[in-house]
Amino acid sequence: MEYVIQTENLTKYYGWLFWKKQEPSLENLNISIPKGSIFGFLGPNGAGKTTTIRLLMDLIKPSSGTATVLGCPPDNIEIKQRIGFLPDTPAFSSYLSAYEFLDTCAKLLRIPSSERRNRIEEVLETVKMSKHAKGKLGTFSRGMLQRIGIAQAILNKPELLILDEPLLGLDPYGRQELKDIILNQKRNGTNVFFSSHILSDVERICDHIAILNKGHLLCSGKLDDLLSAVGYRLHIKTGNDELAKSLMDEASGTMRLPDGGWELTFSKTESLPRLNDVQSKNRETVTLTPMRENLEDFFFRKIENDDRK
Repeated sequence: MEYVIQTENLTKYYGWLFWKKQEPSLENLNISIPKGSIFGFLGPNGAGKTTTIRLLMDLIKPSSGTATVLGCPPDNIEIKQRIGFLPDTPAFSSYLSAYEFLDTCAKLLRIPSSERRNRIEEVLETVKMSKHAKGKLGTFSRGMLQRIGIAQAILNKPELLILDEPLLGLDPYGRQELKDIILNQKRNGTNVFFSSHILSDVERICDHIAILNKGHLLCSGKLDDLLSAVGYRLHIKTGNDELAKSLMDEASGTMRLPDGGWELTFSKTESLPRLNDVQSKNRETVTLTPMRENLEDFFFRKIENDDRK
């Protein structure tokens, strides 16, 4: 299986024929999510992200088009055992304790009774909620409930983890811990698909993304390929002042480093042949790295260009 999720012209219309015009929430979505990736699903409110996730989880049916999840149609019951899911607005029974809730989830997932306690304790430790195991869910803050929601999503050691806005309600420490959890899930062989509005976090942990707007796919692919180079950074080690000075007229920025070396930035792509030549002749003392557009700038540029159409 090369892709964990694939869609072909996946479309969802809302509204009823004859008395109300049907409006597309999602139209002709084509994405392929490669195995072994963390995939960020991005877009403004109302773009169609949650609709897509509900279609992939078979919570709603498509108007047209198809999707496969772990190589099977979304309505295949057997694949549910291999998926972890956190919806955008999870609901919890307020009278249950965190442990009781996870125990119920474990039974629904058919986790053997001999493994259940250890697995619950393991996921509570993972989301830093062990000391609240006996606390009632009705007394938890939004961030604490989000952690419990993530705990139930990873309870069955899923092959695919689908998270709709998992960073919502978490403080900066909680967001960092969740990012670490997601990265650890990938290291353990789990594929991760999640939507988020926090672009800086997506840029740090995702290797593939897709951007939706008004139900249409604007772009999809490997993050490094989508974010274009906007210039180059040349690091020159100490003791090479003459080389640095010879390049300063071409540079858009220069900075003397604390160790006596230099960092020169170049915004013109036509400088690249010259910089490559400098690097090849001074491999021991010169390092050349590209500067790329950040995800936030890329995201807003894509959305604004689409809105002008």
